[in-house]
Amino acid sequence: MTREELINLGKKIVNCEGTEEEINAMFNLFNTNVPHPDGANLFYYPENYDSNIDDISQYNPTVEEVVDKALSYKPIQL
Repeated sequence: MTREELINLGKKIVNCEGTEEEINAMFNLFNTNVPHPDGANLFYYPENYDSNIDDISQYNPTVEEVVDKALSYKPIQL
């Protein structure tokens, strides 16, 4: 998928456009098309989120920021 297609998909995810099953399918489609292992979760939680120490109320990325972060992920090369 292109960046623009991922942005459009991300907007549908964030706006909860669809049934629970449709949103789950959108999550899976997003995750399948980005290298980040938890790509779609970035819409709701920051990377490496720890509820014991992180303040989730400060996390409010745009869809574009999430897509760019998910696309720019590079796995650690061993």
